[in-house]
Amino acid sequence: MKKVLIISKSKDLVKKHFYVIILFLITLIFFSGILSSSKTLSNIHYANDMTFQSENIRKYLHESGTIPLWTPYFYSGQPFIGVPEHYLFDLNFLYIFLFKNIFLAMNLAVISYFFLAGLGMYLLVYEIMRKQNAAFIAALIFMFNGLMQKFVIGGHLNILESYALIPFVFLFTYKSLYKKKWLNNSIIAAFFFSLMVYAGGIIFFLYTGLIIGVYMIWSLIGRNFKKRAVKVMLVSIVIITVLIGLSALKLLPILEFAKMSNRGAGVSYQEYLGYPIDLSGLWNHLINLSFSGGFSGAIGITSFILLLLGLLSFRKKIVLFSVLLIILSILLAAGTFVAKFFYTLPGFGQMRHIERVLIMFVFASPLIAAYGFNNLVNILRNYKKNIKEGLIFSVVLAILVIELVLLQKFPASLEIIEPNDIPIVNEISKDLSDFRTINIALSDLIGASGYNYMAQLDISSIKGGGGIWFNDYVGYLAIAQQTKSAKLWGLLNNKYVIAGEESGISGLKFIDKFEECEKCPIGEADGPYLYENTEFMPRAFYVDKGILVVGDKNNVGQIIYPVLLDENFNPRKAVIIQGKDSISSYNSEELKNYGAIIISAALISVEMGILENYVNNGGILLPDIFNNKNSINENDIKEMFERLDGNFEEIEILEYESNKAVYNIGSRKGFLVLSERFSNFPGWHASGKDKKEILRANGITTAVFSDNDEKITFKYMPQPFKKGVIISSITAIILIIYFSFNFIRKLAKR
Repeated sequence: MKKVLIISKSKDLVKKHFYVIILFLITLIFFSGILSSSKTLSNIHYANDMTFQSENIRKYLHESGTIPLWTPYFYSGQPFIGVPEHYLFDLNFLYIFLFKNIFLAMNLAVISYFFLAGLGMYLLVYEIMRKQNAAFIAALIFMFNGLMQKFVIGGHLNILESYALIPFVFLFTYKSLYKKKWLNNSIIAAFFFSLMVYAGGIIFFLYTGLIIGVYMIWSLIGRNFKKRAVKVMLVSIVIITVLIGLSALKLLPILEFAKMSNRGAGVSYQEYLGYPIDLSGLWNHLINLSFSGGFSGAIGITSFILLLLGLLSFRKKIVLFSVLLIILSILLAAGTFVAKFFYTLPGFGQMRHIERVLIMFVFASPLIAAYGFNNLVNILRNYKKNIKEGLIFSVVLAILVIELVLLQKFPASLEIIEPNDIPIVNEISKDLSDFRTINIALSDLIGASGYNYMAQLDISSIKGGGGIWFNDYVGYLAIAQQTKSAKLWGLLNNKYVIAGEESGISGLKFIDKFEECEKCPIGEADGPYLYENTEFMPRAFYVDKGILVVGDKNNVGQIIYPVLLDENFNPRKAVIIQGKDSISSYNSEELKNYGAIIISAALISVEMGILENYVNNGGILLPDIFNNKNSINENDIKEMFERLDGNFEEIEILEYESNKAVYNIGSRKGFLVLSERFSNFPGWHASGKDKKEILRANGITTAVFSDNDEKITFKYMPQPFKKGVIISSITAIILIIYFSFNFIRKLAKR
């Protein structure tokens, strides 16, 4: 009897969720090429960026046991959590935690989110229409279209993640506006919205907000405007409040990071526009799946016919809203006056490639097409009353599957290339000391240069990738590249240089030419020429002489770089410190720590007295204003370095992990200099016997002044993250209490 009951329940379960099961099976077939831990998508973003991010997550989860606030593995170290595109809590994170294999995790995440994209659209359309066949067709269109094939799957995993979450955000926003449990649904909508932030899906985050915002305004149309307005206002307040509360842990570091980065002042209008679609070529951009001459949001001919049939239901508010959304997306993607207006709005002016707004077209089209299928059934039944909907559905489905799936390319896969399979990388990995590499085979300062392979071997790189960077650091790299300065690379702890051709750069010592890696998806990673940088500086070292450059930040930069590049500058003799705006910011005792001071600011009488006392005690001042000099020449620089013949020692690194580093400075008095970018970011704090001021050294690196401190500890704990943890924790606790109370109350009623 029990066996019969179990079988009966199983059949009911399968029948009830039949379409969901089919969506899952279609997903598995579509991604059959990566159902393995030895393969991944044949996609530079997965091979490079996602591998790099996932390896960072793996190290922090299974080696450090902390949240990845910082990464030492690219750009000579920079914040990790603050990068908008870097995921934190998502399915990839969960799979890495469970399986410890980044490639298996990435593959499972791709499959999961692709399936969720279809599931979300299916649930949304079913909620609106209560028709499974129409919902299934809408799901297929949302899963298989030009945007998915040519941009989403071909891009970062975080793009797929945010794409998959859009229907869920809209579904629960829709339910919050029209169902009794508006508060619960508003909270759930905000929860899915916050997952976009944690998934690194900022690209579609604003567009999702735009979709929701437009729909809320649209929902005001109708009777009882006042009642509708109150509902919209309450739902909006809850969604925004809970969204900010839940995502604060990631969102606040993102805002700080973006403000400091090249995106801080926004992007140019041309960057914002990217590659707008051509209004005269809408057939290719919106319908023709075989189009490869530009950005595509194509849904195919069959889907387009269903969309046209769906327009017959124009009296339905959701259909008319979807039409409005399509028109808006086209006007934006084409770079019209509408795009120009949106460029002035907060957030949009910091985004690139407005053509990506076609996500709104791809989202709205399945909604209309679902009604189109329903209208098709009604039209055919007017001609033949006995025709079964199942037959119509089967024919339409077959045509859709052929056009959207079978006639399109399945995602290509490639074998995983282990770092040690690349001869030049394997050779570098034999050196167990602390150092960084740079790949000049890739002439671009930003891009896939093999740092993903280095990170897996616990080796740091000077270059990095991604769409957001810091102008001061990239400027440093640009000067180093233009001047072919091995010294500037060496100051960043660079020991090995990978080149695509023989190099004549002074300071580089040829090691060998290695066999190239023909199967590597990142062509420049294999060199094949390897050089040792003879200007290499240790990761941590001590010098007792310092040069303080005082003045406006911009003026100081113009002074520091010529001094760094001067042939007489030896970083083992002295360190150059970027000082404050004025001499009056220092007292006499602080100035005694420096062997020389370079002034680039106007002086007041009080400062003249301080400097005169400094010079009388043996300090070097440039320009030598007390000998009637107002400028600095090459001979002055040369004489300064001749007098600053300081002591040098490499410093032992006691700890170097996650968000912390400890250095054994001992009883030395002088500067602890680190080939790190700690000084570039406000979240770093240093302490010895007392709190230490973190100084910017040698243009871009870090130093602190030590006086018998024994050990100096650096910790990274940015204020936005600390605030975010508090806000997100309080929000989560409140929500847990709220839902627990509701659950207990429901049980009590039973």
